[in-house]
Amino acid sequence: MDFEGMDEREWHEVMDAMVEVGPFYERVNQLITFGLVDKWRKTAAKLAKPDDVVLELGSGPGNFTRHLISNKIFCIEPSDELALASRKVLDPERVTLLRGVGEKIPLAESSVDKIFCVFSFRNFYDRVGSAGEMHRVLKSGGEVIIVDVSKPPEGPLAKLLELHVRHMVPPLARVAAPSIARERWARDPYRTFIETYQGFGSTKVYQELLAESGFEEVTTEYLEMKGATMTRGKKPWKSTS
Repeated sequence: MDFEGMDEREWHEVMDAMVEVGPFYERVNQLITFGLVDKWRKTAAKLAKPDDVVLELGSGPGNFTRHLISNKIFCIEPSDELALASRKVLDPERVTLLRGVGEKIPLAESSVDKIFCVFSFRNFYDRVGSAGEMHRVLKSGGEVIIVDVSKPPEGPLAKLLELHVRHMVPPLARVAAPSIARERWARDPYRTFIETYQGFGSTKVYQELLAESGFEEVTTEYLEMKGATMTRGKKPWKSTS
């Protein structure tokens, strides 16, 4: 597991962990982000317009999707269990749920205006391949928006966030999940979160990845309290000359 992705065994372990925490996912997220996670989602969701065709990769139980105001939304989720949970909160007239992965997007070339990966890009098994796929399905002038846990370059902030992830997230997660769930867990699924965070590259790495995949105007900004970052890139307009 490194900045480019992970092998098949590691990816299946990550997916199993996501399903295991699924019923308590939001409760845990609220606690480990001190209530900021929904503010981060809303900040990203505001970038989508009503007439945009939107694609969300790794939509999970729909916690980000429900903030989107767009009239046509595709959600791609590899887990049947999490996709099933999302059906309870999403509008079927606006949202089309598809089972799949970001590395093989089941949509046509140049078919969407905006792509969102909100706390999901860290779990992709081939981030280089997925960046190419996102570029393929975006329309000219379309934009990708990646929101994930902050992973800044080495320095004081990086050390502080590493301490939070390694030493604060696991006990906070155990507090948020009911005892019956903890007893059922084969292992602490939030150990997997630590592993994916450690393997995740810095913001600079993913800016470079998007640029190398053909995106322009690639930028990253810290969201509130610097606990998450939002990296954006645009697919260039085709020349008509």
